[in-house]
Amino acid sequence: MKALFINGSPRKNKNTALLLEQAMGGAREAGAEVEMINLYDRGLNYKGCMSCFACKVKGGRKGVCSFKDDLQAILEKAVEADVLVCGSPVYCSYPSANLRAFMERLIFPAVNYNDYSHPVVNKVIHSATIYTMNCPNEQVYKQIGYDVLLEQSARQLGMFGPTEVLLSMDTYQFNDYSRYDAGRFDPVAKQQHHDEQFPKDLAAARALGRRLVEQAAQ
Repeated sequence: MKALFINGSPRKNKNTALLLEQAMGGAREAGAEVEMINLYDRGLNYKGCMSCFACKVKGGRKGVCSFKDDLQAILEKAVEADVLVCGSPVYCSYPSANLRAFMERLIFPAVNYNDYSHPVVNKVIHSATIYTMNCPNEQVYKQIGYDVLLEQSARQLGMFGPTEVLLSMDTYQFNDYSRYDAGRFDPVAKQQHHDEQFPKDLAAARALGRRLVEQAAQ
């Protein structure tokens, strides 16, 4: 049982990464072999889909992007995994650019142009997407259309099997708010919310990782 965790945040020790680490811990507890990949590693050089259509050529290799760059080996691991969890902060109403590029390269080769209902990858991958954001609550989340913009992207993983979304809202963004032009935020309220809610989010992420592995094992 293999579980792969994709960190789409430039930071390796902040909100998104911490939630992914908890999910990874839960997956490990459930018996999975786990691995975390940071898409913003300095040595990692890749692009989004290059529209070469090699994945659609008759008689060619199907299901995995064949464009040769640093992402290719990661994509191989993704389609071989039993559990896949992607995490990203929300930038300008969307997942980070590096996660979007990863998703393009993962999803498009699996799309079956002969039958959209049956992906080329002939296995079930249980997956989830973790989003972290400044958005304060679910009411505002829906008012600004995040339920469409973010979850439509996340639901693409559903072509491989069951998928779900975990949201961590009103996250603590800066270590010291006084250093930044961020007057719209109340640092005291931010700290209080972080202290009260983020531990619950971490627990939810750990339960998520454990649950996905247990479901994949059934």
